[in-house]
Amino acid sequence: MENFEIFEEAGKYILAKMIEFKDALSTKVSSLEGAEWSFEKGSVKTCKEDETGRKQRCKVGVKYHLKVQLTVEDVEAIWNEFNLVFKESHISDIERISGNEELLRYEFKAKNPKGDEVSCSIYLPNEWNIPQIGTLGFVSPKYKKADYVE
Repeated sequence: MENFEIFEEAGKYILAKMIEFKDALSTKVSSLEGAEWSFEKGSVKTCKEDETGRKQRCKVGVKYHLKVQLTVEDVEAIWNEFNLVFKESHISDIERISGNEELLRYEFKAKNPKGDEVSCSIYLPNEWNIPQIGTLGFVSPKYKKADYVE
């Protein structure tokens, strides 16, 4: 069993879930079948030193992105797949942000109480949107494995 309190393990887990979701979409949404997603590995930020002299780290900007034209039906299939992939995961607090759906902008989030998060944003074509889909990962501040070795 992984220890999600360790920075490296939490980072690997978040990336693995993002890949699982992205790969599942290629079988569920015909527009995404065989698509060439762009990937950004993100960056590691170091927090201020704590009272023990150790520094926590977080990872931001882990991203898969694709410019593609989707439909409302595709969005519903993506939402269903998002629920399937993340409901039994370490980041299982799932939410659909519906405030901008009238603008054809959709956002889904999966997070946990520790602050780890994966979001999926979809923009359908209209006069304000460039059609696209993206997933973004965030690993909340945690100590590196080496910080636990005594």
